[in-house]
Amino acid sequence: MTHPTHKAFLTPAADVLARLYRAIFRLFGRQTDEQTEPTKIQADLCLALAARPALPETVLQAFAAEPLAAGDARFIARHEQLDRGLAALELWRAGRGSMIAVTGPQGCGITSFLQQLAARAGEHETYRYGKLTRRPYDISDTMVLLNAAIGCEQPRGSVEELVEYLNGLTPSVFAIDNGHFLACRIMGTDEAIRVFGAVMVATQQKHLWLLGCQEYAWRRLSYVYQAERYFSDRIELAFFSEPELGECLATRLRGSGIGLDVATGGEQEPVPAVLARHLSTLQKLSNGKPDLAFFYFLNSLLVHAETKQLDMRAAVTLDFSALKQLTSEELFTLAEVAAHGQLTLTEHRAVFRVSAQESRLLLERLYHQCLLDKDPNAAEPTYRLVTVYSDVVTRYLSNANFLY
Repeated sequence: MTHPTHKAFLTPAADVLARLYRAIFRLFGRQTDEQTEPTKIQADLCLALAARPALPETVLQAFAAEPLAAGDARFIARHEQLDRGLAALELWRAGRGSMIAVTGPQGCGITSFLQQLAARAGEHETYRYGKLTRRPYDISDTMVLLNAAIGCEQPRGSVEELVEYLNGLTPSVFAIDNGHFLACRIMGTDEAIRVFGAVMVATQQKHLWLLGCQEYAWRRLSYVYQAERYFSDRIELAFFSEPELGECLATRLRGSGIGLDVATGGEQEPVPAVLARHLSTLQKLSNGKPDLAFFYFLNSLLVHAETKQLDMRAAVTLDFSALKQLTSEELFTLAEVAAHGQLTLTEHRAVFRVSAQESRLLLERLYHQCLLDKDPNAAEPTYRLVTVYSDVVTRYLSNANFLY
C-alpha cells in the first residue's frame, strides 16, 4: 500500500483529520504540530479518520496513555504481581531488605505498577520513586543519576559517600524506573553500570530496591552482567488479556462521562455490549498492549453528538508491511533501539562503528517511515520506537531473530 500524497489532504476534511490525529498522538506522548503528519499515515487509516467527526475532548483525555499515579481509578489491578510486590514490602518491614526487578515489554505498565505500590506503603514509610533520564557513561555520570533518582539533596561524589548516606537513612523503598538505560553495548560503560549495581547491593540490607526495566533490556543485563543473580525476585508484567482489556476500556469510558447504564435494572454492564462485540478484534490487533488498543478503539469509536450514545465501526488496521522491506542494517538498528530504550545519533555511531552521515541517513529513513520517533527536546537527535506500536515492531524483530 502506498502512502497518500500531501495534495490528497487539501480538502475540508484534512484539517479535521490533522487535528484529531495530532490530538490522539499527543495523548500517547508523541508531540507533533507538523501539518504534513497525515502524509505519514497509511492511506486507509487517513481516509477513515477524515470521514468521521472528532471525538469529545473528555473521551480523548480519559484514554490518555501516560502512566497512572498511585490510586488512579483507571488502574487495572495485576493481582498476582501486586501480591508479590506486597509480599516483598512485608519482608522488608520484617527486616529483610532486597532488590526486586519489575520487567515487561515496553508499554505494559511498569511505571504505573511502580506508582501503585506507593499507595501500599505505610503512613510513616518512605517510598521514593525516581527514574533514570539517560544512560550513564562513566562513574561520575552514574553518581549524578543515582543522586537524582534517590532524591539526595546534597549530592555525594563517590560510591563510598553515597552508600554511607543511604545506610544512614531510615529504611526506605526506592523505586527506580527506566532501567533500560543500564543496558548498553557502547564501549567504556561497563564500570558505570557495575557501580550503579554496587550501590544497590551495598544498601539492600536496609532498603528495598525496585528496578523497572523493559524486557529486552533486562535480558541483555542478565546475559552480560548476570543481573538476575542479585535480585531476590523478578515480577514479570504482560500485556492485558481479553477480559483485562475489556475492563480497562470500560473503566476509561465511564471516566469520560459517557453513560453506560443498562436500561433494565439500572445496573452497569461490566463491558458495554457495543464494546463486547469488538473486544476480540481489539485484543487481536493490539496483542493486549493498552495504548495500541486505545488507538484502535478511538479510531473505531463513534459518539453521537445529540444522544451521547456509543457506536463502533469495524477497526481500520494499521499497515506494517514496510517492515518486510527493510534491510538487515535497518532491522539491526531497530533491534538496538528496542534493547537500549532509545539511541542518540552519537550512540548509534558507537554501536555500529559508522560515520555520522551514515547513522543520520539510516535513522532518519526509519523516522520518516514512522518506525522510529524522535525526541524534539533532546540536546542531540534521539530516537526511540514509536511507543504506540512498539510491540508490533519488537515481535517482528524477535520472530526474524534480530532481537532476543
